[in-house]
Amino acid sequence: MTNEPTPPEQPAQIPNPMPQHSPSRITGPDPDFEAMEEKGFSNILNSLLKKPLSVVYELNKSPSKMHGTLCLVSLVCLGIFGFVLGLFSAGDQLWAAPVKVIGGVFFSGLICLPSLYIFGALGGMDAKFPSVAGLMLTFLAITSLLLVGFAPVVWLFSTSSNSLVFFGFLSLAIWMVCLMFGLRVISRASRSMGGGHGGHLAIWAIIFATVTLQMTTSLRPIIGKSDQFLNLEEKRFFLGYWFEVMEDENTSPRRNAPDEGGARDSDY
Repeated sequence: MTNEPTPPEQPAQIPNPMPQHSPSRITGPDPDFEAMEEKGFSNILNSLLKKPLSVVYELNKSPSKMHGTLCLVSLVCLGIFGFVLGLFSAGDQLWAAPVKVIGGVFFSGLICLPSLYIFGALGGMDAKFPSVAGLMLTFLAITSLLLVGFAPVVWLFSTSSNSLVFFGFLSLAIWMVCLMFGLRVISRASRSMGGGHGGHLAIWAIIFATVTLQMTTSLRPIIGKSDQFLNLEEKRFFLGYWFEVMEDENTSPRRNAPDEGGARDSDY
């Protein structure tokens, strides 16, 4: 019996330190798309900022339980932000600006809700209309909370700046930044509910942003002074109106004065 030579031991396989390409997260639910541990008011606020998809999950499972809380959060936060905007002109704008901001944002959400449901369904999102309504409320609540976070910055410039155009541009820039973070939650929620096919929600996001920008002109004035609460008789496109305000600001030696035959309208 011959002794066959023992084959040399193979060196241990070292795992490849380079990470392999894992499947994209758009193919399955987001890890945050799970049930909330508690459903108290403070926990809902915490979840909106840290794990917003858990709020969407709860609304998808039982749509009617947290609607009131989300509406309250949005109303309070939008009211605070509107009040800070009103400090720029003070006077009647201290109550008119919050009313217009709340009404404009909620009305924009209401008229864009059917299109969100349709575009989400076209993109493959498996959700009934009440669940989509809850997603819209979550989106508005998150955006409103972010606006409150910027309120101290807006307050500083509302009390120290005299430029209507600059303050309007600052307010719009803050709104668009908060809007982008809120729209990201809608995108993540859609993927978790089976959507994400095509750019349907991207188109809807452009539509919603345009609607809110038009609201700044339809509900004018928000940061300026006027003898009228609303000016619905004159129909204007927001870009044309903004350019007109900027031209007036450049040609005017100083900001609106009440003794110069009435104050000027403004945008948000």
